Amino acid sequence: MSPDRRAPLAYAACALIVLLGQARAARPGMAFVGRDLQSFFVPLRQGLWRTVSAGEMPFWQRGMFLGYPLLGDPQPALFDPFTWLFGPGDAARSLTLGTLAHLVVAAVGMAFWMRQRRLGAIEGVFAGVAFALGAKQTAHLIHWNFAASTCAWPWMMAGLDAFERTRRGRFVALTAVATCASWLGGSPPMAYLGSLLAGGYALSLAPALGRRSRLDAVLAVAAAPMGLLLAAPLVLPVLELAALGPRGAGATYGFAASWGWPDRSAWAALILPRAWGGMPAYRGPLNSWEMAGYLGLLPMALAALAPMRARRCWFLLAMAILGIWIAFGDSAWLRLHRIATELLPGYRSFRVPTRALMLSSIATSALAAEGLARLRGEPRLRLTVLAALGVLTLAVLALVSHPQGYDAVSLRVDAEAAAVLIGAAAIWALAARPTPVWAALAIPLLLGDLAFQLRDANEVGPAAEEGHALEALAPYVPPGPAPRRIAVLSRHADTNATYARGWEGVTGWNPTLIQRVSSLFEATFTGRVAPLRPATDDTLFPRFDPRSDLCALFAAPLLAVRARGAPPADGRTPGGVDVFPLPALPRVYWTGAFLVADDAQVSAPLHQAARGDIAVLAQPLDRPSGEPAGPVAALDTEVSTNRLAATVRAPRDGLVVVLDPFFPGWRARVDGTPAPLVRANYAFEAVPVRAGTHRVELRYFPTRLVPGLLVAVLCALALATLLRLRRNAGPR
Repeated sequence: MSPDRRAPLAYAACALIVLLGQARAARPGMAFVGRDLQSFFVPLRQGLWRTVSAGEMPFWQRGMFLGYPLLGDPQPALFDPFTWLFGPGDAARSLTLGTLAHLVVAAVGMAFWMRQRRLGAIEGVFAGVAFALGAKQTAHLIHWNFAASTCAWPWMMAGLDAFERTRRGRFVALTAVATCASWLGGSPPMAYLGSLLAGGYALSLAPALGRRSRLDAVLAVAAAPMGLLLAAPLVLPVLELAALGPRGAGATYGFAASWGWPDRSAWAALILPRAWGGMPAYRGPLNSWEMAGYLGLLPMALAALAPMRARRCWFLLAMAILGIWIAFGDSAWLRLHRIATELLPGYRSFRVPTRALMLSSIATSALAAEGLARLRGEPRLRLTVLAALGVLTLAVLALVSHPQGYDAVSLRVDAEAAAVLIGAAAIWALAARPTPVWAALAIPLLLGDLAFQLRDANEVGPAAEEGHALEALAPYVPPGPAPRRIAVLSRHADTNATYARGWEGVTGWNPTLIQRVSSLFEATFTGRVAPLRPATDDTLFPRFDPRSDLCALFAAPLLAVRARGAPPADGRTPGGVDVFPLPALPRVYWTGAFLVADDAQVSAPLHQAARGDIAVLAQPLDRPSGEPAGPVAALDTEVSTNRLAATVRAPRDGLVVVLDPFFPGWRARVDGTPAPLVRANYAFEAVPVRAGTHRVELRYFPTRLVPGLLVAVLCALALATLLRLRRNAGPR
């Protein structure tokens, strides 16, 4: 059978094996149910579909952290087609189907890439299985956007190799579009690493391409950056929110290096990943998904046989080593991770160095396919594979003889399993033949290895049981379009359920929020607003003390508690959640006085502003302040996703304060006429009004969306123009 006819079979085999490898989750009605999925991604998907089903654009969200621009958070992956492909049904099942689709795309992409490297269909399937079902990919399925971003990596690389081999310009476009898809997948750290991978590979190709045509070299090197520009409709809003978020002032190196492999004992993750215990008994120095780095015993042995001088395998080897090296963070030899954070723009804002192991995963998968092809063509090289397996055996013995820091029982069991796997691989290598049947046996060997080591890496359960947090609170929350704001102090699974329910949430669980809101949360503990400093830790759970007088600024009359340290008050307990009244200013109100204070001196005036008779402005107005008076609540208030409207009766000239976060893109109108919108009470909004009854309306539209679309269109036109010029230049 010709290679062209074998390719579709290889792609189909990749899809089938991936679904077989994730058979528990692929069964009808089942879903991945890891903690991060339950706490963030499922509520996010529920809230997103609730917004779209109501006929509104998901530009702003009000369910978490008082609100922030949803377009500025990459994690919903609003531009990823798989976000919308599986419909508005069960959110947990929809996310699972999207994840499985991404894994299939990753595996098929690896097979396609190996074909462009002139390897056979079997080698392509082997590489696809190794990458799509490998430890780093599997361990991070609780972060579904990791697979959404990394599934584009093989296509990025395939485009470059195909462009070098065939000289067809459409493959440059493939790399650019795949890079764009990686950024749109919703994981900036993964998209960043993938762009570096493709960009570095293009630079390694540039000298040879330049001898053929300078334009070809330029196109190859520019492909990944053009992909980033094509993703500008998402990237620009993300950068806007990031600049006004907790990491807007930068990050310390300690933050950037946090969650790196702690010491040399972490080498066990590459060989004996269950040395610290399997799930749920895992007792490693990091959580299991960040610690994961297992590359597979057979792929590592076959990688030793890859022809380093052919097809730039040396570059892939460098990437495999680089990923492992960076994973050690501030423990990395030669301070490599610190150098990377200083030299690479924006890299310091990403924490968790171990995520660079995804580079090692894709590089090792490709090298293993190269090694398999070489062994198939030259069976006499079986001794090299046996030697590599021998080195792995010595490594296992070394770990067993020095068990400090590991779980003794788990270490022994994993070592015994590794011995069986190495033995099976050795028997297979000894029988090396140039036949397809022998080469294909490497695939079940790899599947058996991964199935054993990753058998409990992800929790799977009925999809119908997910997404029901806080349902018992519904009778206590008013119906829309009235304000429905509620503060929640509870476990992970409840914290973002306000968004899923269509309510407005004060708190949340997510690193994405507006910094001034985060500072106000912290001020409820400390009594003062701390100045903005470089990030030293993540803000997944900003501290919030409901006993502070500053809580009135959050305009949440209801507090739901399922946590230790509940306020000493009587509350109803629906579904195990205690409900308490919380002092709150009206969502929209008139106040008769204001004073001006910059952020450094805002702490003391904020406590006065929490009474509602005065507002603290960040900039002066063109009118004098009146005497303290108010608050006078709005006669009515209507809230939707991107709009707030209220009728306010002002006794005299003053301000209408809206206790929604101040952010670029909000515009105000008073009685249908555009009006100035100023920042008030440190994090909120205010509109000056004259005496009388007024209709105040605020609308939000992302300021960076249209410029982002313009950048993407111009980039697409530039790429198309360059490719046309190249084609019109004639034969090369």
